[in-house]
Amino acid sequence: MPATARDGVKLWYDVEPGPRPVLLLHGFASDSERTWERTGWLRAVADRGHVVTDLRGHGHSERATTGYSPDDLARDVLAVLDAAEVPAVDVVTYSMGGVVGWALARLAPERVRALALGGIGGGAVQRESMLRVQQALSGEDLGPCIEGMAGHRLSGRPPAPVLLAAGDDDEVAADALSFATALNVPYVSLGRRNHFNAVSSRTFKTSALEFFDG
Repeated sequence: MPATARDGVKLWYDVEPGPRPVLLLHGFASDSERTWERTGWLRAVADRGHVVTDLRGHGHSERATTGYSPDDLARDVLAVLDAAEVPAVDVVTYSMGGVVGWALARLAPERVRALALGGIGGGAVQRESMLRVQQALSGEDLGPCIEGMAGHRLSGRPPAPVLLAAGDDDEVAADALSFATALNVPYVSLGRRNHFNAVSSRTFKTSALEFFDG
């Protein structure tokens, strides 16, 4: 079903009601089906409820030419939460989705209970890395998203309780452990996984849901 962003862009989302819904935000050049459905995440959160959305320019959402900064994408997600009538969520993200989730928690802290961020560290989003991921996963021209996101990072104090998780062979999130230490937040190793397969880790699912439950 579609939600409408502030600039009229149509955003695909799906919602399943539950007692403590989880919002899942995919990474660059992917979508909700590949990141969350095929990897078993939707089954893992079935007893909680969920909200998933394809970020603008991805999946079933509209291919807009503008509106790809972290704050812009976070406002898109707020429009989705409003359309889904979900007041507050725990948030699981992967890769670029972590920058969006971080921005969401800063813009609307009352909507975000906690953040479990996978496949991301403290470094800035690199244009070259995004181009490699685009070639590996999509093949589409996602230039507007690259321009909007390149150079941004997780900055400032954590805007909500945060868990970081990454594969030991993830070059994109190679500094995740040291970044978690600097933030004084928990970190979970996902073993010998890389940036493309760590999201499906059972350890990631279990650790995120245990973190949300306190």
